[in-house]
Amino acid sequence: MSNPTPVKLLTLARDLKRRKARERSGLFVAEGVRTVEALVESALPVRGVLLADDADTDPRVQTLLERLAVRAVPVLRVSSTDFLSAADTESPQGILAVAEIPRRSLDDLSVPRRVLVLDAVQDPGNVGTILRTAAALGVDVTITLPGTVDVWNAKVVRSAMGAVFTHSVVPMAWDEAARWLQVRDVPLWAADAAGAPVTQAAADHPARLALVVANEGAGVSPHVAAAAQRLVAIPMVPGAESLNVAVAAGILLYVLASGSP
Repeated sequence: MSNPTPVKLLTLARDLKRRKARERSGLFVAEGVRTVEALVESALPVRGVLLADDADTDPRVQTLLERLAVRAVPVLRVSSTDFLSAADTESPQGILAVAEIPRRSLDDLSVPRRVLVLDAVQDPGNVGTILRTAAALGVDVTITLPGTVDVWNAKVVRSAMGAVFTHSVVPMAWDEAARWLQVRDVPLWAADAAGAPVTQAAADHPARLALVVANEGAGVSPHVAAAAQRLVAIPMVPGAESLNVAVAAGILLYVLASGSP
């Protein structure tokens, strides 16, 4: 694909706020200095960068511009007003990049050890945090089921702190995911407040395992929970409220990682 012209870049960035536009074009927006730094460090092709006219006083932005010049990435300087019209996060820091969404497939993973399944997790900040945690704790792939926020939403990308650029995330329907897990003999556990307390004992954990987490309000979808071999929970003191899904996912993944055989 060729890079967009400077005139089209601003229009494209505005359009990519919409999920349908991202799916149609195969492009996404990364916002903020740290996120664009992580993007440039990754192998993902960068199509262009928008820079607010008051952003290049930041030394980190200057360094980024030098690295972008080496890669021959076009940079369009725009007014702060135009920049904010394209930005989707609350504090975009005057820089955003348009890049290509990587094509990833579950077929690339022949023998996964740890799989994470997100069941209709809708908050972008939670999903970004979960993906960052999954990548740090050795999850091979994250499957996102229908109802889960698009992981290429700018807020998800930013809260993931670059993890989404390298960690495999594959959106798919439950029937397809269930078949893939079954063929590879990967047991499914589901996080549920009524489940059995999860332990760090390696003997309690299968060598390969998929863990599904969902919004703390709605819980795991009935058809997904029905397919789980085990419901697991985090031991908590009596009367404690349910944990935020990102916190719960992090604790469960840590336990499963630290207790792996």
